Amino acid sequence: MQWNGIKLHIVALALLVGLGALWGGQWAFKRLNYERPLAGALSENKYIASYRIVSEGPEPEVEVTLKQVDNLQEAYQNIEQSVDSAVGSQTVKISVKDNRDQVLDSVYRDARLAAYEALDRGNYLEMGDYIQKRASGEGAQARVSLDDQRLYIQIDHGDRYLYEILSRAGTGDSSNYNGGGRPI
Repeated sequence: MQWNGIKLHIVALALLVGLGALWGGQWAFKRLNYERPLAGALSENKYIASYRIVSEGPEPEVEVTLKQVDNLQEAYQNIEQSVDSAVGSQTVKISVKDNRDQVLDSVYRDARLAAYEALDRGNYLEMGDYIQKRASGEGAQARVSLDDQRLYIQIDHGDRYLYEILSRAGTGDSSNYNGGGRPI
């Protein structure tokens, strides 16, 4: 079939080949320059039990399930460094998953109000004491720490553990994900 001397089936074939080459190039670039180095860095990290790279959406995300750790802040910062070294300047959201039970959920449900109040008012010592007392009342142990960007809440109950990482106001941090791996 022709239209003004142009063979339409050749144009359509060229268009399909061009689109296929663009898609294939994008897939290869993403796989070789982003996913493979990131997977290598995550698999070598001593704090990670398992991980999943989610490439859909506007911003890539890494879902990591942590092992039981002594210091959540240190573990998260180590993972963040691993991700940054693998992907360079590209922004990647880090979502942390944990191994919580009903006791830990109950403690955190009550402690969440104190945590958000501390983020708003700055009464971190009161919040830390409250969370530790609440956890202790359920036979659990809580540790709270913070840096200039995030508040880290870690509660252990036997072999189960809850990890919450909350962004502090005004930091522009995009990793405000709770331990269940769901956006806050």
